[in-house]
Amino acid sequence: MKIPTEPIGSIPRSKELIDAIAATADKNRLEELFDKAVQETVDLFEKTGSPVITDGEQSKTSFVTYPLHGLSDLTDKGLKIDFADGHFRQLPLLTKGPF
Repeated sequence: MKIPTEPIGSIPRSKELIDAIAATADKNRLEELFDKAVQETVDLFEKTGSPVITDGEQSKTSFVTYPLHGLSDLTDKGLKIDFADGHFRQLPLLTKGPF
């Protein structure tokens, strides 16, 4: 019996990409790794025959914060969420309005 499914949301990132995001020192290298991760994700979806192909949010800053990315009234002093594998997400803190 087949169970129809569709992917939604984030696909786990490689350790290499997680480390590069945390370092963010070399923006060009980070963009290369984003491109590589998106291509690998698309390739894997195609390989499985998935009817829905997504980028798996590989190049997004965070599944929680990417809608806010680039806003000027934010600081990185918000809540820090630690994950079991050692990486974390830093939620932004609004410094002034309007939002």
